[in-house]
Amino acid sequence: SPEKVKRFSKLILDRYSLNLIEFKSNSEILPYVDQMFDLISKTYNKLQTYVPIQAYQIKYYKEKYFRYIHPDFVKGVTDSNNNLIAFLITMPSFSKALKKINGKLFPFGFLRILYAQKFMNKASLYLIGVRPEFQNKGVTAIIMNEIQKTFNKHNIKVVETNPELEENTQIQ
Repeated sequence: SPEKVKRFSKLILDRYSLNLIEFKSNSEILPYVDQMFDLISKTYNKLQTYVPIQAYQIKYYKEKYFRYIHPDFVKGVTDSNNNLIAFLITMPSFSKALKKINGKLFPFGFLRILYAQKFMNKASLYLIGVRPEFQNKGVTAIIMNEIQKTFNKHNIKVVETNPELEENTQIQ
């Protein structure tokens, strides 16, 4: 029940002195981006196929993509020192709208994208990172529950994930 989940979340947050971050704007996300990429490497560096993300790539992603992320679809958890220990980035899925406009934003393609933003029922899970010492402690469940609330609010019914590596049992 939602009440049980709420109690569980509060219990975990209190036990480890953690805070849930509600992002209200993209400018609130930006200060955490470097920590997000740092967490990605901590989360995935044990996988044999993991390739570390370079500083120039982080800079590129920051400039190119983070301004378009809907703050509602990003969740974070920090420790008592305001260090990010877990985060999740999802986005409304534009795949159907992009297929329809065939990559052409003008003259009217952008209207379809704006429409899709309001009336879509699909989201994509892009990135998730959890500091290794907080894996299997309920933190992932907390951010998944928070994103579920967002999905409910935005009427999202389907969530697409990227194909996971077989050896990536933590994320599965």
